[in-house]
Amino acid sequence: MKIINDTLELDSYELTIFEHSYNAIIITTTYLNDEHPKILYANQAFLKMTGYSVEEIINKTPRILQGEKTDRNVLQRLKECLIKEEHFEGRAINYRKDGKEYWVEWNISPVYDNDKKLIAFLSIQKDISVLNEIKLFQTAIDQNNVSIALFNTNGDYIYVNKAYAQRTGYSVQELIGNNPRILKSGYHTENFYKKLWENLLNKSPFSRIFCNKNAYGELYYEKQTITPIVEQNQIIGFVIIGKNYDKEQEHKEQLEEDLFTDELTKLYNKRAFDKKFNTAVEDYFLNKKAFSMMFIDLDNFKQVNDNMGHDKGDEALKEVANFLRDNLRKSDEIFRFGGDEFIILLYEPNKNNASKISSKLEELFKNSSIAINYKIGMSIGYKEYRGENIEFFFKETDKQMYNRKKTKKVLKKELENK
Repeated sequence: MKIINDTLELDSYELTIFEHSYNAIIITTTYLNDEHPKILYANQAFLKMTGYSVEEIINKTPRILQGEKTDRNVLQRLKECLIKEEHFEGRAINYRKDGKEYWVEWNISPVYDNDKKLIAFLSIQKDISVLNEIKLFQTAIDQNNVSIALFNTNGDYIYVNKAYAQRTGYSVQELIGNNPRILKSGYHTENFYKKLWENLLNKSPFSRIFCNKNAYGELYYEKQTITPIVEQNQIIGFVIIGKNYDKEQEHKEQLEEDLFTDELTKLYNKRAFDKKFNTAVEDYFLNKKAFSMMFIDLDNFKQVNDNMGHDKGDEALKEVANFLRDNLRKSDEIFRFGGDEFIILLYEPNKNNASKISSKLEELFKNSSIAINYKIGMSIGYKEYRGENIEFFFKETDKQMYNRKKTKKVLKKELENK
């Protein structure tokens, strides 16, 4: 490299290196007053980054790239380093030819000739706008009041923001590398987690009210959405976004609905059944309030999913839920217990009421469009509660349902053989 009369001469080797550099490179004069330093050379990466042509940039001062938002303190520090012939590193906002801002990172070094005389400054520059935006985004996430966390495909935390850590009672360091199981409260069923992972592994978001337990053993509620992060059709991780959903009065009704309602059918779910069944048993002993339970199972429902698809199966379940609503008293409560199983609690039943209702429901269902379109049936077991052991009562009702299903199969076979 030679500079003669403020004109730069590069040999072919130097030119090849500079021109093929991924980073933007300029070479300037060593004068720092008036219109100096002047740009003596700019490689293609620099021209592409700034939008200027060679003719527009050569012999111009680098100040052509500066503007309103360029940090003057950085420029002053830069000048002080160059005066002392020291290496400089820094970053600031520059401006392209079209006036658009970009963040640039400078790495400027003095260049000497064989006599150790300063002849130029070599500036290697990098557009770090994207990196700066990412850093800004990370700062915004970390300072957000919404709980945000990332975990890998093994289910371990790889990032949590401050809000998430504060809600759990654990520090960020305690959470990273750990598993969300440490927050498990025992409130959710295995089916809940099964459904969660079915959704995620099918690359679908999962949104529910979560009841978690913090580091101090206290329960807290969050409306969380867990979303798979997909790259080239492969799941590479998951992001959790949670909103504080503790039992403040304004959220209580919505919380009850979210926690105790089956998402598909909008009937009560198994958790609601556990709660209301226990209340019914207490009322029986304390207030002599009688109740009966009906256990319903759909006949041949597996064939709907196998032959018509799970979407059709879901539609069938929703239609069954509507059928039950339409044909039961408003005072009775209907629950989707799981899969194609439903439970009905009949309050203050008259003698043989459960028997009559179950027979009526089976007959109505047999002639319904649901049974005809989906080729399914309905089997019902029933029992009035009389103070027996709860587990025994439940098993006996379930047993009655299966006996009813077995009887129907025998009758069907006898009819087919006639």
